[in-house]
Amino acid sequence: MNDREKNLEGLVRKQVLELNEYKPGATSDAQSAVKLSANENNFGTCKAVVEALRRELTEPTRLNRYPDITCTELRNALSDAHSLPSDWFLVGNGLDDVITLLATTFIEHGDEIVVPTATFGVYESVCCVMGATARRVRMRKDLSIDVDGIADILTDKTKMIWICNPNNPTGTVTTKEEFEHLLDATKRFSPAPLLIVDQAYIDFASDTDANLDAMRYLSDNPNLVVLRTMSKISGLAALRLGYAIAHPALLSFIYRIRPPYTVNALAQAAAVVDIRDAEALAFRKRVRESIDASRNELESYFRDNEIPFVPSQANFVFAFYDRPYEWLLRLSERLAQKEIFVRTLKHRDAPAGIRFSIGTPDENKALIKALSKILPDFT
Repeated sequence: MNDREKNLEGLVRKQVLELNEYKPGATSDAQSAVKLSANENNFGTCKAVVEALRRELTEPTRLNRYPDITCTELRNALSDAHSLPSDWFLVGNGLDDVITLLATTFIEHGDEIVVPTATFGVYESVCCVMGATARRVRMRKDLSIDVDGIADILTDKTKMIWICNPNNPTGTVTTKEEFEHLLDATKRFSPAPLLIVDQAYIDFASDTDANLDAMRYLSDNPNLVVLRTMSKISGLAALRLGYAIAHPALLSFIYRIRPPYTVNALAQAAAVVDIRDAEALAFRKRVRESIDASRNELESYFRDNEIPFVPSQANFVFAFYDRPYEWLLRLSERLAQKEIFVRTLKHRDAPAGIRFSIGTPDENKALIKALSKILPDFT
């Protein structure tokens, strides 16, 4: 960086200078590449959704018009799917957009947020840009979120609590009882801090009473926000579409600062079909069943070979957290040489590890085969 470029730092907000750029997992454009670094749906996109996009693109009076600013048809589809009024939904350009809107709307300088030490880093970064201080709670020994620890450190300065459930990158879940305890803890304060539950991976979690679907608590808790995405099981990551579910009074403040036309018309059309079409529902069911089987296969391999891993309820598995970060980087590089790309992660105050996204059955077998060849002589 030359002197002129360095002088630009004087124009940048202090909070931005303290952040690192978000860098996605390594990948390759090669046809043979096995991309297991971004928790994507490697099965592609439902044909009915692709057909909806094709219809939009071939209509000559579609692309010259701005999209529906409030995503009316899409919010109506979400309303039907979740049995909530449409004004309980706010749609954004991916969940990153929604997360940023939450921080921009509610965070002021001097506020505090509470986050686990090993979770999606965007929660902390967007809030700190707005002047918040992050209070980080260490993970439990099993790398699950310490919900009791979060409840214990809440103060009247706490503005937001961030929970990812299932958690990225560990794949652990917060139980119904834990969540209810945390929700009760927020009621000690007036106003109660926002409790934001990111359920991007909820479609991969097992359907048991112990696992939490935070949506059931929305009607009685106006400080609760639930986040969902269509990037994962629906395979619409390229279209960028996520949404918040919360009390309309809370969402009304976000609409005041939300930029217009953030969700493009193609994404809206595709999402409506994905929600309402029977073929799309069957597609998601097939993906879920395949992910379950491949995840069990990968975890069995780790278990049989005494490789530490976190049992997961998402479309990824976090493993090798007993190793130094440099060792993890070397292993990732060896896999990349075989055109298999995974994500090496290092969090502050939490163990580093490798997150293996679950791909197709053939991709999963290729990963296990590669690890079986590399690990015996790897030091």
